[in-house]
Amino acid sequence: LELVAAGLATVDQRKIDYGEAPKELVDAQFTAQKNKIGIWSLETVAETKSATGGVEKTKEEAATIRISEIRSGSHFFYHVVNDESVKVIEDSMKLFTTNNGTDGAPCDVKVNKVVAALFDDGTGKSWYRAKVLEKQGGHKAVVLFVDHGNVATVPVATHLRPLEVSLGTDRIPPVAIEATLSLTVTRPLSDENGLDAARMLQSTCWGKDISVRTQGKDEAGRVNVVIKADSDETVNEQMVSAGLARVAKPQVVDALVARMADGSAVLKLAADLNVAQEIARKSRAGMWRYGDIPDDDDEEL
Repeated sequence: LELVAAGLATVDQRKIDYGEAPKELVDAQFTAQKNKIGIWSLETVAETKSATGGVEKTKEEAATIRISEIRSGSHFFYHVVNDESVKVIEDSMKLFTTNNGTDGAPCDVKVNKVVAALFDDGTGKSWYRAKVLEKQGGHKAVVLFVDHGNVATVPVATHLRPLEVSLGTDRIPPVAIEATLSLTVTRPLSDENGLDAARMLQSTCWGKDISVRTQGKDEAGRVNVVIKADSDETVNEQMVSAGLARVAKPQVVDALVARMADGSAVLKLAADLNVAQEIARKSRAGMWRYGDIPDDDDEEL
């Protein structure tokens, strides 16, 4: 009853429909839903998505975030600071772990299916929501932990189990948001400059609340982010001026401008990044140390 009232659990809808659910549970859920407590504060996210099917213009927005996973110098996942949904899912999965223990259970492992996956963050094993990305021979699976952004290969038998319906991503959207540095292109981690770019992002932003501006999404659905630095420059500019990133191609800039309600901030960012890139090129910094980079090198970035 306390969990339902706190919005951390739901009453089986079938039992409500058949009149089998206790009245006090139904009333507690109704009150939590009405007051938008816990889980019920999040369901409106899915409901408020546009149903027009048209291309909507995006406004630049300010936010305070904390990075949860770094994939490369320009690709990462983050949480919005003070987003209640982060605490709701953390509390809900802690309760899930308490109720189910840490043993695996028979699970329908299908690509893109969201399940519970076991992970040890250093404080002990716990269950987290994860999307199956790949099956490996029937005994292992590659999963994406949707609320943090990290990827792991886990044994199916011991590290996966079904997820409760109330904890599905259709009820509580993933709280880790996938993002990329706006108009800033870095090389993969396998490249020396790509690894240095990731290290720079980590040393600059990891473990702290950072102020950003978001500029809609790119073609892959990742949020375009401009990270404010302590200086007048943005982290985007710092990475480009260090020769660890390049400016996105003009057609990418034009496409992003077209998706914005006001594209002036995007155009200014592109101009600032081009100035930073020219500084890096002239000083032979980073990837420019051997001179100009051929156009076909863009495909490797």
